[in-house]
Amino acid sequence: MKFSETWLRSWVNPSIDRNALGDALTLAGLEVEGIEPVAKAFTDVIIGEVLSLSKHPEADRLQICSVNVGASELLSIVCGASNVYVGMKVAVAMIGAKLPNDLTIKASKIRGVPSAGMLCSALELGLREDGQGLLDLPSDAPLGESLREYLKLADHVIEVSITPNRGDCLSIRGLAREVSALTQTAYQEPAVKIMAPDIADSLPIQLIAHDDCPRYVGRIVRGINAAEKSPIWLQECLRRSGIRSISPAVDVTNYGMLELGQPMHAFDLDKIDTGIEVRKAKAYERLQLLDDTTQDLTEATLVIADKKGPLAIAGVMGGLDSAVTENTTNIFFESAYFTQASVASSRQHYQIQSDSAYRFERGIEPHLQERAIERATELL
Repeated sequence: MKFSETWLRSWVNPSIDRNALGDALTLAGLEVEGIEPVAKAFTDVIIGEVLSLSKHPEADRLQICSVNVGASELLSIVCGASNVYVGMKVAVAMIGAKLPNDLTIKASKIRGVPSAGMLCSALELGLREDGQGLLDLPSDAPLGESLREYLKLADHVIEVSITPNRGDCLSIRGLAREVSALTQTAYQEPAVKIMAPDIADSLPIQLIAHDDCPRYVGRIVRGINAAEKSPIWLQECLRRSGIRSISPAVDVTNYGMLELGQPMHAFDLDKIDTGIEVRKAKAYERLQLLDDTTQDLTEATLVIADKKGPLAIAGVMGGLDSAVTENTTNIFFESAYFTQASVASSRQHYQIQSDSAYRFERGIEPHLQERAIERATELL
């Protein structure tokens, strides 16, 4: 498991440095496999705002950007990114900035037009391993502030190898309790706000395979904007744990899983027919999964289904047809307790790897489901 040192220390902050913290975890049986900075080294990258755009006279794919970095004069920077727009908050590498891969920014002319710096992508800054386009910062990002300070990049990722009997440590909450015990340091668990329902909607749930799923909690949320982006702090928390930001509805379930240890799933409510059934698959049922594979289900497989058929392999992976997309406006959150044996059987049979299955196989807390769904709702 990968986790942010800063995130862990927001729960429990022993008076030892990160190397001593790593040694303590390793001696307790949670072997630390590596400690790395959350971002590659770079200097003199600050936050700016694109005030205007004009076409480059000698190149169709280039634009001349007038950029405000909070100084007395605006910067004129030539940019070829397709996602640049007026009003965009961007990462600006100033003249003299040093970027990853030994790149130093110098005053230059690009096809005859002076360029006083560089607008940066997350890839160019070493914040992502892939992706295209400029890093699009929130509209309230403060002009002129160091990007390293704004994103709190003075942080490290600690990677721990979790043995099968320590599923309780597959979350910040579990690790905080462990560190608290190891260092005799009190830990502070953030309060979860109880979200009072303001709609009367309900969805019938039948626990047919009760032995494999003794507890299933759901919540309906209407009127979301799934095309919106998650806040940058949430994207960064996920990135530092090795998880890609997808959409707010999905991101809050992943954040909750990392924070509390409870895997969750978000369905598109409008794609669920009548209600939810937690049951074993029927002969000849098939399901196209989120990884775009289609599985022929066996009668030993625990599934989440509606009246039309399976929606997910329980605890392992959701189906593509009921997935949250940019067009989703209403969602159904699932937070359930699936037994270790049922999830392990499905994962092994279909040879599927997922963060959810990894945790269910090692055992989760049996009374965490309601708290997790309240946390996801609060975050959303």
